[in-house]
Amino acid sequence: MGVSVFNGLVKAPARILLLIGNIRRRQLLGRGMGRIRIWAGMSVCLAVVLLTGCAATGQNYLSVASSIPPLKGDGGRVFFYRTDSMMGVALQPEIRLDNQVVGKSQPGGFFFVDTSEGLHVASAQTENEAKLEFNVEPGKTVYIASSISLGILVGRVQLNLKPETVALSDLSPLRYTGGDMLAAEPSGASPPAGLPSTGSRSPRSRVTMADLELLLPPPATGAPR
Repeated sequence: MGVSVFNGLVKAPARILLLIGNIRRRQLLGRGMGRIRIWAGMSVCLAVVLLTGCAATGQNYLSVASSIPPLKGDGGRVFFYRTDSMMGVALQPEIRLDNQVVGKSQPGGFFFVDTSEGLHVASAQTENEAKLEFNVEPGKTVYIASSISLGILVGRVQLNLKPETVALSDLSPLRYTGGDMLAAEPSGASPPAGLPSTGSRSPRSRVTMADLELLLPPPATGAPR
């Protein structure tokens, strides 16, 4: 009986130490899982912020379609658009038409450019440079879709001509990212329709002292002005 009691007293500290070790491991594991949950939540929030900031925010195509001005003269129109895809959402390369920047490849966005008839070249660049040569016929509209595919470093941009039926279906949920919708005169590659040329802006009149005096409160009765 005495031997059993002695053995119990010897083993008790070891059991206590083992129990303390198990509790400590559980605490550390719980803290680690808590940190993982915090980082995961922060990552989700950051992703939402980035995706919200990258997406187009204008009015959708169906809302502005009736406001799009008709073509003038013998030129044509080019629609550039990009569907709302998660692939390469942070990449928004500039779109060039005949080496002139006319807009950006923005997820879920579209814009259009009025240009002259004949052959034109659209281009965009990320880790690669995509070029697309196409013909614009008088009074006709061309639709070009941009997209981002997997690349070696960041992603590869692509430009593809789309049939009108496919393009109009793609455009319906997309948002307008161009300027004010005022018709642009077709003269080579023009900026997005609605952006007034420098020659069309009305000159500002000079401000005179008489104009400034009109802003002052009326003088008190009998006080010199």
